[in-house]
Amino acid sequence: MKLVTFLYHGEERIGALDSIGRIVDLHKAFACWKHETESMPHADQLAGAILGQDMLEFLQHGEKSLEAARKSLAYIAAIEPASNKAVVIAPSEVHFMAPVPRPGALISAGKNFSDHVAEMASKKGPAAPVAFLKLPGSVIGPEDDIPYPPEVKNLDYEVEVAIVIGKTCVRVSEAQALDYVAGYCVFNDISARDIIRSENQTGIHLMGKSFPGFAPMGPYLVTADEVADPQSLKLRLTVNGEIRQQSNLNYMIFKIREMIAYWSQMELHPGDVLTTGTPRGVAAGRKANETPWWLKPGDLVEAEAEGLGVLRNRVVAES
Repeated sequence: MKLVTFLYHGEERIGALDSIGRIVDLHKAFACWKHETESMPHADQLAGAILGQDMLEFLQHGEKSLEAARKSLAYIAAIEPASNKAVVIAPSEVHFMAPVPRPGALISAGKNFSDHVAEMASKKGPAAPVAFLKLPGSVIGPEDDIPYPPEVKNLDYEVEVAIVIGKTCVRVSEAQALDYVAGYCVFNDISARDIIRSENQTGIHLMGKSFPGFAPMGPYLVTADEVADPQSLKLRLTVNGEIRQQSNLNYMIFKIREMIAYWSQMELHPGDVLTTGTPRGVAAGRKANETPWWLKPGDLVEAEAEGLGVLRNRVVAES
């Protein structure tokens, strides 16, 4: 399934894409299914209890919610309620949010592609996975604007894949690690490089990665059963149509299984998000004699991962 969170008439809803890309409202679909097949009078209240009220609760309910969503989608596909716009909605009628708008934790890998380590003039890659935290409040949707804060001079991009945890995991093995993944989506780790450099002089950087809007994510959460080999996904990022990054997750130093196993030592929960790190091609990797690639207001940044969709975010000066 391709799961989405969206705003419809100002209300936050959870849904899934059907076979032709329309949005099926999962609560409405579940209620329709139960009402029509079992004459259940309070099916709408049951939908909230089974599926949860938002994507975080949906993930916390685990296989129960996933199975209910699958059956609801199958029922709607069979009856095709074209006249019921509350159930099946055209994408043009909604505003897409990040699939998990409020992740529990947002842990982003650093120095995890050998070519990116080299372009950043690091002597060598880390001996164990390293990461930094981005504040969950930095998350925005797949078409939202990226604010350009007035405090920032060097704004950068980093295409990555977000791994969304689906089950609580503590000290899991690498062999079992992927069993704990709910799904995958595209992620763009926006970075204020000048702020980070300043922070690094006195301690661990935080603000340079966590301004509001510094974590575009989406456009949908592709469930793990539909991603045969997440480690081989291709990555690509363009700015105003010009290719800046193009790579493959096979070049990760620490693979997805290793990341989950390592960070599960501190316990991961449904709705937590890990990101893969980024390959070469970031603006901070440019040499002194090369044209600067820093983002500027008006730039359109398009980040994509194979089979996971595309983020299209425009950089806008923050007033």
